[in-house]
Amino acid sequence: GGSSLELQSCPIPEPGPDEVRVRVHACGVCMTEVHQHEGLVPPSAPAPFVWGHEWCGTVEAFGPGVAGVAVGAPVSVSGRGGFSEYVVVPTSSLVPLPPDVPLDAGIFVEPLACCLASVEAALPTDGETALVTGAGPMGQMVAQLARLFGARTIVTDLDPERLILAKELGAEATVNPTRESLADTVETLTGGLGVDVAWESAGHPAALESCLEAVRPGGTVVMVGVNSTEAHLALPLYRFHRRQLRLIGVYGSGGVETFHRAAALMPRLELTRMIAHRFGLADLEEAFSLARSGRQGKILIEPWR
Repeated sequence: GGSSLELQSCPIPEPGPDEVRVRVHACGVCMTEVHQHEGLVPPSAPAPFVWGHEWCGTVEAFGPGVAGVAVGAPVSVSGRGGFSEYVVVPTSSLVPLPPDVPLDAGIFVEPLACCLASVEAALPTDGETALVTGAGPMGQMVAQLARLFGARTIVTDLDPERLILAKELGAEATVNPTRESLADTVETLTGGLGVDVAWESAGHPAALESCLEAVRPGGTVVMVGVNSTEAHLALPLYRFHRRQLRLIGVYGSGGVETFHRAAALMPRLELTRMIAHRFGLADLEEAFSLARSGRQGKILIEPWR
């Protein structure tokens, strides 16, 4: 059993001391919340609570003692509650969006912060080669960040549209593992050595196995995609040990500081191209079931739609 979704009417909240009220512009649908709704992953808070943590909007009002924040300022927010029209948040959780970044891009600050934490856990350097499995929004962001740090990237997915986008966003090579050999591509691109780093962003044990096979001795594999609580990995222990590999789980962003660093990188990344669909709040169930089909880009909930 998962969690049920219910739409409720509430009074418009008033900001208290050191708080601001944000008018929500849009909120992204996160696959982890979709899995929580299905019951594949435990919920992140006791019910009832307002879902939606990939959100942005504009500052609409502020309480006593708030300085340095202008009404109308575009912000992303570190915290839940984005599947609503207004949210009151402490000023410490506000992340101002850089100028020249469209407001839509603000929904990517939280997932981008998670991706940045994952990339910083195994920081690639100039000329290294990286594998990213899964070319959904998280995989596309991880691959773009890896390239910012100088890595050449191989991106895999089962969906041809996603692979085309990965290529357009700068991937050195793309592979559909059901049609082509990932091992051959890795061999060709690395001169038989293996990739330096692999990020598994599909949330799938088979993809994680591919990552562990693809890295060079001494290489690092980072888990980005969230697996179900039932998923297990068959790990050949001798090979893993003998090749001195590192397997790291990075879950979440590590806090609001990462949000600020992620926001600062946004002008150098392609984000809004990954937006695929827009729904109103009343259509949240439909948005979740579309996300569950697993072949989409980023799905937005626009509360004013």
